[in-house]
Amino acid sequence: MLDALRGDGQPEEHGWPYLEAVPEDHGLWNPPAVVGDRYGRDGQPGTKNLASIIALLDTGRPVVILTMLSRSFFMPTGDGVVDPANDEQPEASQRHAVIAVGHGKVDGTAAILVRNSWGTGWGLDGHAWLTERFLAPRLFATANLMEAVDVSSSTLAA
Repeated sequence: MLDALRGDGQPEEHGWPYLEAVPEDHGLWNPPAVVGDRYGRDGQPGTKNLASIIALLDTGRPVVILTMLSRSFFMPTGDGVVDPANDEQPEASQRHAVIAVGHGKVDGTAAILVRNSWGTGWGLDGHAWLTERFLAPRLFATANLMEAVDVSSSTLAA
């Protein structure tokens, strides 16, 4: 992931939208011919604990959070909170990356504010608070984002 972000960059959602369905024959798929501006970042693998994420956010650095999903992630509350039910288990086969952009407390417990790539219809204008109760058992990796990288002249890898 970090190599792709450093080398290819990340386009805006409208330049490379999600597929409605994955083609049965992967050989028939090609990346979009034109994706628009791409944004690159250097980065390094991070530590997968809440304290490290909060410490990096306090320095002004965003953090990529790789998490397993579960039912509550798909339905943030009206206040933009993702907090699992007591019996809700992580689904190891459903993994997703979000960007941690802030931290605070929800009902007195630590929470991380994330920006999701699913657009403004998810959470609060594309953001939500992941509670420690949600994140702790689902977090499987992080990446510390560093300086911007110019990827405008590089060719996209397919």
